[in-house]
Amino acid sequence: MEKGLNTRKSGKASKIFLSPAFSIAIPIIIICIVTGISKPSFASLGNVQAILTTCIFIGTAALGQSVVMMSGEIDLSVGCAAGFNGIMFGAAAVWWGLNPFLCVLIGLAAGAFVGFINGLLVAKLGMVNFIATLATMFITQGVGLTISQGTPIGPLPDFWIDVAIAKPLGLSIMFFIFIAIYIGLFILMRCTKTGTKILAVGGNKNAALMAGINVTKVKWGVYILSGVLAAVSGIFSAITMSAASAETGIGMEFRTITACAIGGISFAGGKGSMVGLLIGILFINVLNNALQALAVESNVQMVIIGIILIAAVLVEIVRDKMEAKSVAE
Repeated sequence: MEKGLNTRKSGKASKIFLSPAFSIAIPIIIICIVTGISKPSFASLGNVQAILTTCIFIGTAALGQSVVMMSGEIDLSVGCAAGFNGIMFGAAAVWWGLNPFLCVLIGLAAGAFVGFINGLLVAKLGMVNFIATLATMFITQGVGLTISQGTPIGPLPDFWIDVAIAKPLGLSIMFFIFIAIYIGLFILMRCTKTGTKILAVGGNKNAALMAGINVTKVKWGVYILSGVLAAVSGIFSAITMSAASAETGIGMEFRTITACAIGGISFAGGKGSMVGLLIGILFINVLNNALQALAVESNVQMVIIGIILIAAVLVEIVRDKMEAKSVAE
């Protein structure tokens, strides 16, 4: 009896230790302490605000990536799509002189179109997600570079400069938009039938089909959502830099995947924590900021991120084995 209680307590302690929130929070604290001691400016209010502001770029795209991953798929096009969508937004604002609403609408429509194509290839035509989204990654980057002739489109009109400068509570307006999007997705995944269907499809596609869920529609929808959120990320970047560049999101796809993996989003689909995801996004941005503060070379930064991704996947494997063991007992 006593042994059984101890085993259950040990199991609960292990679950807490391996939970996404706990396993990420500790490294964040360690990174902040070490970097803060080495570079006191790291802990300044201005730098904290800068970290929170930079969360919006990778973070917004990662929100879309997370929903795709929960459905059992992956989207490698989010980075280059963000650059392409930003180019469409920039062209509407600078070249065509359209009003702000139409500029945003064109950018979002471009993102939805990219997502629609991804959904068509993967959900409808049955292409492997890796190949399909890798192809759209190259296509969107190529089209974006062709439209812009390889140079940034800018500067943006004064309206967008004012948006970039405005900082209520010391934070960018775009940060609050990001939080609103996060809350919306949190509600979608936790409190709606749509969220339940997404998780069901990711967990067991055949069981979802037998339950009457339109798997094709669900997967098509999550890719469109990912495309739209990639567009939001690209628009945010263009506004911040006052110019749109097709090269903005290069490499972002791997950072979004890493943030999702660190946050506990399963590569197999069917499960994931929106709270863990938010902490994962924060972790990636704190790490990037710390590495830059410590003057770590960019190639070394990529090695570190790769190692962290491997560690995150290993933690997921251990967590899955522990859950399977607890169910068996």
